[in-house]
Amino acid sequence: MYETLLSLIQTHHHIGIISHFRPDGDALGSTLALGLALQDMGKDVCMWNEDCVPARYAFLDGVEGIRPLPELVPAELDLLICVDTGDWKRLGDRAAALFADFPAIVNIDHHGTNSGYGHYHFIEGGEAACGYIIYKMLRSWSVELTPAIASALYTAISTDTGSFQYSSTTPGVMRAVADLLEAGVDVGDINRRIYQEIPLSTLMVNREVLNHMVVESDGALSHYSMPGGRKAELGISLEDTKDLVDIIRTVQGVRVSVIFEDLEDGRIRMSLRSKDPRINVAEIAAQFGGGGHAMAAGIRMKGTLEDVREQVLKAIREKLMEFQN
Repeated sequence: MYETLLSLIQTHHHIGIISHFRPDGDALGSTLALGLALQDMGKDVCMWNEDCVPARYAFLDGVEGIRPLPELVPAELDLLICVDTGDWKRLGDRAAALFADFPAIVNIDHHGTNSGYGHYHFIEGGEAACGYIIYKMLRSWSVELTPAIASALYTAISTDTGSFQYSSTTPGVMRAVADLLEAGVDVGDINRRIYQEIPLSTLMVNREVLNHMVVESDGALSHYSMPGGRKAELGISLEDTKDLVDIIRTVQGVRVSVIFEDLEDGRIRMSLRSKDPRINVAEIAAQFGGGGHAMAAGIRMKGTLEDVREQVLKAIREKLMEFQN
């Protein structure tokens, strides 16, 4: 499979790489690692994202090369590679419209709910991270893992495995990480920057969540809702709300957690997490047009915060009732 993609890349020169909006560590790390590797192979590479690079990842060598979207598709572009994006719309409204008619789109992803968009598919549903797939690709192509590429891949894998806490952390993943460390990753520095330093604004929103979270269903379900306008009142940004669900999922006895965030565009954004392998939150998310992984999924749907929250919580409660013990 990887050789097929290599053959495709070898027949193209001007290559674009893009990932989902509000990029996380896997989206950015996969974009950057593949982009740097293709540049080292002599390709003319453009890396894009509809949103800016979050400050917590600004330390990555070469990340400044991930640029805002162009106004028009570059005339010379002959191949577009989408990474870590399970659905075309997850690229963002502008990106999805900009590249809607592009004739050569590659879909590289690890989401089991991937919709199969694009013309060439390299999807390994259930793998720990898209960065892990990129790692295996580059190794199969005998590409040199420079410290910059290795650091991008480590960031991708580490963040999407919850710093190697999730069940997706396989022996193969850990062997890959060992290889990345040997290639020059400063694991102490990266972990400090990603996990041990947060802006004061993020700390303040964490306090908000802890003060207003709800635990119900005999302690098995935790959730928090952020009404419209609350971000402005707290003086926080979208970046500050990204990992809120990880705060409430740590409560002992909680099996499913969900964050509801009222966005300015009339939609409600939800992040779902499961700590019980029997409860697949991707299946729950799919009922409402969302997707993701069995233990981590997301939804965006139109409606009022109250109505959307009740619909999604009802589905979660019903699933919890199936597995009461």
